[in-house]
Amino acid sequence: MRYRCSTLITLLVAVCSDPALLSAEASAPRGVVADDTYDFGSVNQGRLVSHAFTIKNTGAAALRITGATLSIRGMNVRVAPAEVLPEGGGTVSVELSTESMAGEVVGEAQIHWNDPTRPVVTLKLKGYVTPPIAIEPLPAIFMSAFSDEPAERSLTIRNNEAEPLAISRVEHSQHLIVSVANVEPGKLFVLTARSARGAPVGRYEESVTIVTDKPGASRIDLPAHLWVKPDLYANPETIEFGSVRIKDVDRSDVAALLTQTFFVKHRGGAFEISSIDCDFAAVAVTRSPTGPSDSFEIDVQLRPEALSVGNINGKIRVTTTDPRYPEIVITLTGAII
Repeated sequence: MRYRCSTLITLLVAVCSDPALLSAEASAPRGVVADDTYDFGSVNQGRLVSHAFTIKNTGAAALRITGATLSIRGMNVRVAPAEVLPEGGGTVSVELSTESMAGEVVGEAQIHWNDPTRPVVTLKLKGYVTPPIAIEPLPAIFMSAFSDEPAERSLTIRNNEAEPLAISRVEHSQHLIVSVANVEPGKLFVLTARSARGAPVGRYEESVTIVTDKPGASRIDLPAHLWVKPDLYANPETIEFGSVRIKDVDRSDVAALLTQTFFVKHRGGAFEISSIDCDFAAVAVTRSPTGPSDSFEIDVQLRPEALSVGNINGKIRVTTTDPRYPEIVITLTGAII
């Protein structure tokens, strides 16, 4: 053991004292950023946010900026100078156009340079963009309901401008009942959407349009996603594996991606699953529990030994003891590449 430690120390000393390595290390550039994050606070939508990040070169060779990767649209980068001399300094100015942004925003600029110890540095802009009219918590409506048991969702409409806002009407489909309450005249409203009683079972991708007196933005369209569920249903109705590289299927860190789960539920109480069949041979399907229940968890696992390159296209057929819903079909999608 002593001999091994002595040998290791000898090797380390030899490496650390190698003239070629020391020379390369001494002649390399070293990029330093004092503060890599700028919080711009709260700004009105449409404002251009800009911040100049200071960079320094503490190395012995010129530091060259070779490129930038931007995380979101509306960002821009300007560098001055593109080459920073040893012991010199410069700036990387990151700009963010907030014209099409609202709410919490984080934009990252990955700056590529020729520092061998740190080839990429990430500069970040973050803050809150206040739109003229804010829809909270999200500018969209998501609802799942039963035909005889409507669901309800509420959104807050906040006018952030000095001029008061008036809402004249709301346009929507027959599957929804929508009302607007004027909480604070001209400034704050609450929109309530409710699924219509008796709406047929199915998925509906619709919109709710708020008509206002605001010049240039008199119509605000909100996507409305409504799912009217049958008494016995599967969720989700499609299993998506995405793209899986065949060379990775045996890796332990990829194993979780090979299993997807869906649930089969019955609003009316316990039932049984008679059988589960799949026409895609490279999957194993298990369920829990095995006896009667009002809710089943079904795991769908790709079998690595049976996979080959190609598309994953198949259907899982779940047969039940409920005569009204004897079979539920789940679609499988994805690709093995």
